[in-house]
Amino acid sequence: MDASTRKAKLIELQSSKHSIAMTGIPLRYKGDTRIVNVYKIPLDYLIYNKYNGRIGSEVLSYERQNGILNAEKETDRALIEKFLYESKKERNEITMKSLQQNRQQRYGIVTSDGTIVDGNRRAMLLNRLFHHHAELGFTFAQVEHCKYFLAIILPDDAEEKDIQQLETIYQMGEDDKLDYNPIEKYLKCKELKRLGFTEENIAEFMGEKTGQIKKWLSILKLMEEYLSEYDYDGIYTRLEKTEGPFVDLDGYIDSYQKRGANVHNVDWEYTDSDISDLKRVCFDYIRARYEGKEFRDIAKTGKEGSIFFYKSLWDSFLEEHQVNTPADEKSVEELREEFPTEDLSVLLRKRDIDWVNQAKGHLKGNLQRNTRKLEDRRDANKPSDLIERALGALEAVDWEQDSFSSDPRIKEMVWEINRITWEMKKRLERS
Repeated sequence: MDASTRKAKLIELQSSKHSIAMTGIPLRYKGDTRIVNVYKIPLDYLIYNKYNGRIGSEVLSYERQNGILNAEKETDRALIEKFLYESKKERNEITMKSLQQNRQQRYGIVTSDGTIVDGNRRAMLLNRLFHHHAELGFTFAQVEHCKYFLAIILPDDAEEKDIQQLETIYQMGEDDKLDYNPIEKYLKCKELKRLGFTEENIAEFMGEKTGQIKKWLSILKLMEEYLSEYDYDGIYTRLEKTEGPFVDLDGYIDSYQKRGANVHNVDWEYTDSDISDLKRVCFDYIRARYEGKEFRDIAKTGKEGSIFFYKSLWDSFLEEHQVNTPADEKSVEELREEFPTEDLSVLLRKRDIDWVNQAKGHLKGNLQRNTRKLEDRRDANKPSDLIERALGALEAVDWEQDSFSSDPRIKEMVWEINRITWEMKKRLERS
C-alpha cells in the first residue's frame, strides 16, 4: 500500500466513531498542547519508521553498505522487523506476551500517511503475533486483536522536525530510553541538530541537561573519526561495546587541549600533533576492545596521571606502537571486490578479528611494560616501595638460563643496575 492510499484509508478511518479507542488525550505539538483521539488502526495501513531511534545505527550501517531501505517493500519491511526484534530480544519476548494477554496498553503515534513515529517495536510485535500465530502456538481467536494498532494520527501539516521532536520526547525522553543501544542517543542528537534544533531544545526533548547533549555530540564526533580511521565511515555497528573508552577519551582530549588544572603535572610541552598521535594510539586499543584501568593508563588525566604525562615514557610507548602495530592486510574496497556476494558486516567483523589477533600481543606487551614504568613514576616519592619491587624482580631472575649469558642487552642492563646501586650506596653512606 503506497503513501497516498494509506493516507486516504486513515482519513476514512477518522470519520468513523467505531474506530476511536480513546478520547481526551493531550499531545504536545508545534508548541501547543492539543487534545486528540487515539484510533484503532489496522496494521496494514501503517509502515515502520526505518530511522526509528531504537534501530538507527543498524539501519544507517546497513544502508551505508547495501543501499537505501524502502519500508514499503516486503523484503525491506522484513529486514526492519528483524532489526527491531533483535535490538532487545528478551524484552521483546516479555512485551509480546503482554500484548497477547493484556492487549496494547500504551498507544503510539503515526503520521497522516501511516508512518509510525512512536511504537515501531510494539507494532512489530503485534504483526509478529498476528501473522505468525500458528508457529508461536496461538489460535487465531487468541491474537485477532493484534491486527490493530492503537495510535494518535498526526495532522497533515506535520513536518520532519515535528516528527523527530515527538519521537524523541515520547521515546528517548521517557523511562524506557534505557532500553536503547548506547549509540542511538548520540545519533538522535546529531539528527536533531541537523534539523536545526539547539542543544537546549534537544536537552528538553530527551530529559537531559544541555551540557550532557554537548558532551554526547562531542563523543559522537570522536566515534566518527574512529570509524573514518579504519574506512568504516557511517557503519555505526562497528562501535558495538566501545562507548566507555570513547567517553573517557573524549574527556582526556578535552583536558589536554584546554591545558586544564588536571593536566598541570604533565612534564613536557606537548602539541596538537602529539594529541593527534595519542588519539590514534587510543583508537587502536579501542579497536582491540581494551577498556577499564588498562585503557585509562594510556591517557588518563588527574593526580595519578598516565603514560602521556611523561615524555620519556610516551616517546618509548609511541615508537614501539608505531613500529610493531600491523596494518590491515586488505582495505574495505579490496574486501568488497574479493567477496562481492558476502555480507559486508560479516567481512568487516572478520577483518577486525584478524587485525586484533595479529596486534594484540604487541598492544598488550607494550602497554604492560610502560604501565609498570608508570607505576614506578607514580611511586617516585616512595623509594622503599620501588626498591622492594626492584629487589623482588631481581630475585626472580634465573641467571642459569643460557639466554642470560647470550643476550648482550642483559650485560648492559646489569652494568647500569650496578651503577645506579653504587650511587645509591654512596648517598646512604653520606647520610
